[in-house]
Amino acid sequence: MALAEERETVIRSDDECKTWTVYTLQQKVITKLRKVGAEPYKVDSDGGHHYKDLKFNQVSFRSGKERVMTEEQRQAASEKFKKMHKEKKEVK
Repeated sequence: MALAEERETVIRSDDECKTWTVYTLQQKVITKLRKVGAEPYKVDSDGGHHYKDLKFNQVSFRSGKERVMTEEQRQAASEKFKKMHKEKKEVK
């Protein structure tokens, strides 16, 4: 296994085909790609995963900015999600 400073992710995009090509040694990235249904076409002996022809919507970038909520906002959001979950169960 590569040392932390040696692990990298390389992402290339193709605007014409609207696809991504990804190479990664980072387990966190491998897990995220697996969750969106991506499967590597090749896995190196050192653990490097190669992906190609990933759709643009399978890869996204977020600001990483954490949401700051007051306790009241957190409670209101909790109640809202509980209500949505309950309504979803009742529809099934």
